[in-house]
Amino acid sequence: MLRRFRKVTENNFTEQFNTLDDRRLINLGVFLLLILALISLVSLYTTKNSRKYDSAPSAVLAKIDPFENIALEAKAAMVYDIKRSKVFFEKNADESLPLASLTKIMTAVTALDLLPKFSVVDINAEFLSEEGDSGLYKDEKWKLRDLLDLSLVSSSNDAAAAIAATAGQTLLRDPDLNLSLEEFVRKMNAKAKEIGMTKANFINVTGLDVDTDKTGGYSSARDFIILLEYALKNHPEVFEATRYKTVYLKSLNNLNHKATNTNIGINSIPNIIGSKTGYTEIAGGNLTIIFDPGLARPIAVLVLGSSYDGRFNDVELLTRKALEAIALEE
Repeated sequence: MLRRFRKVTENNFTEQFNTLDDRRLINLGVFLLLILALISLVSLYTTKNSRKYDSAPSAVLAKIDPFENIALEAKAAMVYDIKRSKVFFEKNADESLPLASLTKIMTAVTALDLLPKFSVVDINAEFLSEEGDSGLYKDEKWKLRDLLDLSLVSSSNDAAAAIAATAGQTLLRDPDLNLSLEEFVRKMNAKAKEIGMTKANFINVTGLDVDTDKTGGYSSARDFIILLEYALKNHPEVFEATRYKTVYLKSLNNLNHKATNTNIGINSIPNIIGSKTGYTEIAGGNLTIIFDPGLARPIAVLVLGSSYDGRFNDVELLTRKALEAIALEE
C-alpha cells in the first residue's frame, strides 16, 4: 500500500514537473519572441530616422541656387556645361544682340573649314586700313595658324580681314579682295545655319560697326553657345593661344610680333581653355570664356551688352557661381 502510494506520488510529481518545465519553455520562447520584436522595432525606428537626417542636407542643398538674384550689367548671358549639355544660367538668351569682335570666332572656324591647314596668308596693304592696327606689315606672309592666333588674342582686325580674303580668293579664284571678303561672309552665314544658329547674322569678318546704326555681326547668347561648342569639338586649336596673357609670334618673313590678350581678366579664371573679347559703341562690352572645373568638363560663360569694364566683372561672377553650382552637385 505504501509502495503504491509512493509510486503514485512519484508519478504525480513527475507529471507536475514535466508540466512546469513545458510552461517554462513556452514562457521562454514567448520572451525571446518579444525581445526579437522589440529589437526589430528599434532597428526600424533607427533606420527611418537615419534616412530622414541623411536626406535632409540633400533636400536643403537642392533648393540652393547660386545664381539666384545675381546682378549683371550684361543685357544677355549664359553659363553652359558643354560636356553634359546643361544650362546653369541664362538671361535673355534668345535676344539677338551685337557680337563685336566675338565675330572673329566664326571667322576663324569658317577659315579652318575652308583653307588647308598649312595655308599661307599674305598681308595686303588694303587690310592695314582696318581699325585696330596690330603691327602687321605690307606684303608680310604668315602661316594661317599663327595669324589666327594673332587675330584672336589681340583681336586684330587686319589679321581677320587678311585671313578671310585669302579664303575668299581660294574659293572664287578671283583677285578682287572685296568680292573675296563678301564670299567669305556668305560662307560664315552658311556655317551658322549648318550648325544650328537660327538668330545669327554676320555682316563682316571683324564685328566692327558698319555705321552708327549697324554693326558687323549679331547673335543670341544661346546661338553663340552653339558656335562655341562646335568650335571646341571641331577646331579646339582656335582657343589654344587665347589662354595666355601674352603670345609671341613670328611671320614667315622672320619678323617678331607680340600679341597681348585683350581679356585683362585672363589670369582670374581657373583652368581656362579659351576666351574672346568684343567691344564697339553699338555692342557695348562682350566677353566669352571656356574653362574646365575638372574631369574634362568644359563650361562656357558668355555675356553680351555689358560695359567695357563690366564684362570682366560679369564673367568673373558667373564663373564663381558656376563653380558653386558644380560643388553642390557632389
